Amino acid sequence: MSRIAACLLIALTLASCASPPKKRPVVTPRPLSCGGQPAQITFYSPDEAKLTYAGKSYALERQVSASGAQYGNSTVTFWNKGIDATLTFGKAVIPCTYVPKKGL
Repeated sequence: MSRIAACLLIALTLASCASPPKKRPVVTPRPLSCGGQPAQITFYSPDEAKLTYAGKSYALERQVSASGAQYGNSTVTFWNKGIDATLTFGKAVIPCTYVPKKGL
């Protein structure tokens, strides 16, 4: 066997051992009403989420919370426990409610 063929055989063997790329789970945005304005929270994993509110999107990371789940960044914090939720921008705390999905 030629040296090139042997190298190709080794390369193909190693390539077949590679694991397939990880697929992100299917995520469903959850509609909210926050202070009377529409909002949306999408959880991509237990550690990351995206909030859309007042025409802006915010990438959020999981934060320590004594109760419930809390996600935030330097601008906004989203907290929820069960059906209760709030947005916090600085000192402004905005109550949120989940909006039922249509057709349910």
